[in-house]
Amino acid sequence: MDRKSITGFLLIALVIILYPWYMSIVSPSIPDENNTDKINDKESEQVELGDNSSISIKPSNDKSSDLKSKQIIIESDLYTIKMLNKNGGSFVEYKLNNYTKHDSTIIDLIDPIENDNLLLKFVSMDGERISLDKNWEILSNQKKVTIGDNKEILEFQTFYQNKLIKKIFTFYPNSYKIGLQVVFDDPNIFISRGEFTLAWNGGLTTTEKNYKSDYQEFRGYAYLGDELFGSKLKSGNTNSESQNGNTNWVAIRTKYFIASIIPSMPGLGATIGGKLSGDRPSYSVEIHNPVMNKSQFDLYIGPMDYIRIKSLDVGLENAMSLGWGIFKPIGRLITWTLKTMYSVIPNYGIVVILFAFLIKLLLNPLSIKQFKSQKKMQEIQPRLQEIKRKYKNDTAKLSRAQMQLFKDSGYNPASACLPLFLQMPILIAVFTVFRTTVDFRGAPFFGWISDLSAPDTLFTLAGIPINILPFFMGGTMFLQQKMMSANNSDPQQKTIMYVMNAVFLVLFYSFPSGLNLYYAVFNILSIAQQSYMGVGQLNTASK
Repeated sequence: MDRKSITGFLLIALVIILYPWYMSIVSPSIPDENNTDKINDKESEQVELGDNSSISIKPSNDKSSDLKSKQIIIESDLYTIKMLNKNGGSFVEYKLNNYTKHDSTIIDLIDPIENDNLLLKFVSMDGERISLDKNWEILSNQKKVTIGDNKEILEFQTFYQNKLIKKIFTFYPNSYKIGLQVVFDDPNIFISRGEFTLAWNGGLTTTEKNYKSDYQEFRGYAYLGDELFGSKLKSGNTNSESQNGNTNWVAIRTKYFIASIIPSMPGLGATIGGKLSGDRPSYSVEIHNPVMNKSQFDLYIGPMDYIRIKSLDVGLENAMSLGWGIFKPIGRLITWTLKTMYSVIPNYGIVVILFAFLIKLLLNPLSIKQFKSQKKMQEIQPRLQEIKRKYKNDTAKLSRAQMQLFKDSGYNPASACLPLFLQMPILIAVFTVFRTTVDFRGAPFFGWISDLSAPDTLFTLAGIPINILPFFMGGTMFLQQKMMSANNSDPQQKTIMYVMNAVFLVLFYSFPSGLNLYYAVFNILSIAQQSYMGVGQLNTASK
């Protein structure tokens, strides 16, 4: 392998290694508590709203005695929800029927302790901040609602200063989207500042066996205009950050799942906050809305399925991990392609293999150019080594002699490196999507490869998981590089090649099996193409 190719591979490795660090930098951290408002306990703290005047919090509605807690179950093919009358319909369980944990239990997205979601808040005319968390009635005698072929409607109501307030939920068949209408009776009489808040407190719970990997993807987001406003929590702080402007949605996400609030008309602004307890982040989001008699929202609570989320047509796909900059459009195309292929071939392992063929075919013109350049380099390698020996003590003459050799032989040093750089956006986008796509979660291939989103652990030895595909991927990578450096006797470059293989093996050892499968197949195809073109065969022929 020539030095240019080695440099290219090292740059790709560097991008892959530094990508998580880069994302932690570009996702802005919430400022320290000295510079921001704290998220407050509803009972006794002070908050700042609008003009920054202090307002006391009053957490109850009008009634002197609280209504008893009641619950209702909503069941569809996709989910099973347990709702309480608290907050006028608060989710205390949200189980996704088609997704399970590693122990085969059905996933519940709601934290069993921190489940204070869908809370209505506003500032009253006398300056009190009101949280409508109590005294809600469920306008149904049913204990369970089943979503069949038709939508189902569930209503909650309460009163504030003798004015009726309603929350009306609409559950649709075969959809993670839930409609929510907030109805105020003559709100301008009791709500000041012309706005109210709909809040989701407590975040979502982890769903993965490798909970640390899950925690790394936890985020709170708001989409204002065409800008994604996100925050990353700091350890030990309970704080929040607000932005004003047309707000299309707010959301809390984990590695694979998301809960979002989407207003039919843009909100006035958003607040994102939460706390970080050890490794565990807990996000809260609020959307501030103009006061009207009726305000309509959509809730999307479920998997980050690109097709479903894209169909909402509100830009919620921007909360997904599809890369950044030029990589994001490529990531979207890759996600769409994988799902389209799966609709025809319902095995993601086979889809990954065919996708590797597709990408190899797409990159074939660049690969041919790169391999031709490498073959040319192999042809001139003996003369190049002779020049190095002849002018080893004269750097200037060595450089001139090398350039003359390149000119006479028609070899362009950049021709081996440029095709590699042109492939990088696709390679990086594949790396990003394959690590985070929910489509691979729990998707089996064959044999011991039971989950393409997790390492393919065959067994554990002395507490160490033995994963097979990383060794297979590393072996194919080593063989490919061995062929590319067949005529290269430079011990330094060979050492770099061995070190690079070891680095990639360590790096990919804990990566999802789907990612290792893709790169292994891609390497095999590259080896076959190199053999067909005669790259790496010159050394054997000359002996």
